[in-house]
Amino acid sequence: MVTSDTPTRSNNGSTPRPAVERAREPSIGQLVNDVAAGVSSLVKAEIALAKAEVAQEARKAVAGVAGLAVAAAAGLMIVPLLSLAAVYALSEVMAGYWAALIVAGVWTLIAGIAGLFGALRLRRVKPVPTQAIEAVKEDVRWVRDRKI
Repeated sequence: MVTSDTPTRSNNGSTPRPAVERAREPSIGQLVNDVAAGVSSLVKAEIALAKAEVAQEARKAVAGVAGLAVAAAAGLMIVPLLSLAAVYALSEVMAGYWAALIVAGVWTLIAGIAGLFGALRLRRVKPVPTQAIEAVKEDVRWVRDRKI
């Protein structure tokens, strides 16, 4: 005689689980929903990380471009000043052209320093969001390890 306390064997030889225990387990639909929600939030987080990295690199690029703009402005000042120096050199033997050459030399120095600064800043710019790529690779490895 079988009582309700004693588990019965089904045709395949396994012991059936009580209904309360089965009710606590999530359904396949719930599991799929959970996975989809998890993947969705993961993708959103990765996109946010990529945006933050690109914005940070863009700020670095702006600093480099600003340095190059100063170098360009200083470079544009060299041409008229050197022209003025040449005029003074031809028209007067010693007087005004020395002043013009000194000013042109200062602008040349400013252009050189600003250009070097801008170029060095631009070399540090990495337009690829490396942290986001590494995070995605880590996520892929985690999913592979789970063998889902």
